[in-house]
Amino acid sequence: MTVADEKKEIRTQRHDFIKEYYKMATLDLDRHLKAGWQTIAVLAGGAAILTAGHDGKIGLPIAVAIALISAFWGVLTVIDANYWSVRAIAFLSNVEAVYFSTEDRAYFNPYIGHHPPLKLLNSLRYMFWLCVLFGAMAVLSLLWEISQAYPTAPLIWAHVKLMRPLRFFLWSIPFLVSTWGWVWAIAVYRKRIHDYHQFSVGSPGPGVRLGTFPLRHVTLDSLEGEPPVRTEDGTNAKMQQALQRSERIWKQLAYAATVVASLFTVAVTYRVLCGT
Repeated sequence: MTVADEKKEIRTQRHDFIKEYYKMATLDLDRHLKAGWQTIAVLAGGAAILTAGHDGKIGLPIAVAIALISAFWGVLTVIDANYWSVRAIAFLSNVEAVYFSTEDRAYFNPYIGHHPPLKLLNSLRYMFWLCVLFGAMAVLSLLWEISQAYPTAPLIWAHVKLMRPLRFFLWSIPFLVSTWGWVWAIAVYRKRIHDYHQFSVGSPGPGVRLGTFPLRHVTLDSLEGEPPVRTEDGTNAKMQQALQRSERIWKQLAYAATVVASLFTVAVTYRVLCGT
């Protein structure tokens, strides 16, 4: 086999590999999108436990806490599924950049070579808000039960001050779960922003050709005898800058949420230990 034949075989193998890798990434994207909808089963279980709490079969604050844990589990699952879905789309854009040019954006896909922004995809956004609303309804159901016995804020406060430490702690559990659940969710989302920024910067793609011609090999080398291939620069620069700004904002939000949750936890602990 001549050197030219070996090079041709290598290009063919690389071409076939990229096509198969593209198919695999497409299937992976579909799998992550479906994962978010599997949270419905967990929310259904949380709803059943919440109903048992209202029926007096288990303690209501414990039932609400379990329902909130189910809701936050769903939120975290959606965040994770969305990250891997967006990351898969970004990978696909890198593969597309090997075969397409900027001129092809008018015919095939206007986003060729562009990494998508890290925001909730529509199908997962609906699931995210379902989880949030489920958690909010769980807390409201707890407040509704409390309002039946103590219809005004002064009556509730007076009863709280008379509670024994253990009972006070048990009724505080749903609120502790709620505050720390949001701390966890915010921290995870900030981490995913950081991870996606690192992925986008670390795998910027080969650079989309500015024109259909000249062509280039799938190894990204120019064809022999053809002029050098000119490529688009900074395709994802604005998106990467937006990710950096978003990461700073979510980092500050994570710190603020942690401070609030810590102060609330200290207050509950003080009340439980000191009984006042």
